[in-house]
Amino acid sequence: MKIGEALSELKSKKSQLARLIKIRKDTMYVEEDKAPKFEAQELTEQINNMIDEIRKLKIQIIKTNINTNIGDITLQEAIIKIGDLRSHISNYSDLVKYSKEYGLFDTYVDKDKIELKPQISEINIEEKIKSLEKEKVKLDNKIQEANWKTDLV
Repeated sequence: MKIGEALSELKSKKSQLARLIKIRKDTMYVEEDKAPKFEAQELTEQINNMIDEIRKLKIQIIKTNINTNIGDITLQEAIIKIGDLRSHISNYSDLVKYSKEYGLFDTYVDKDKIELKPQISEINIEEKIKSLEKEKVKLDNKIQEANWKTDLV
């Protein structure tokens, strides 16, 4: 099984688990003298089995990611780096939003007549965001390619 297939299976198992948990919750209490639609103990066993299956699949995926290189880093490092890039992009985007809200990319005079000007120009921030997004897309493409070419360990 390829990593991509395992990730799809993992998503499916998580959905199944959520449904089982909801069914157990919704059918936990039954009217006296009536048979339950689902047995809580049976559902609990199914839930526990599904949790075990999910854990084992996650471990397989992580082991494979650690042992797979894409360029000069492992797949696991690339996944972490994608998260870091998203965080940087979000933080820079927040600077632009904040500055536009308060008019800080020109100059801004607050209520005490103190003139404020940005330390980093909007153009520089936009260029940085564009650069980070380009790096993220390249890395994401490498990850996707590895996911569909690499067998689970």
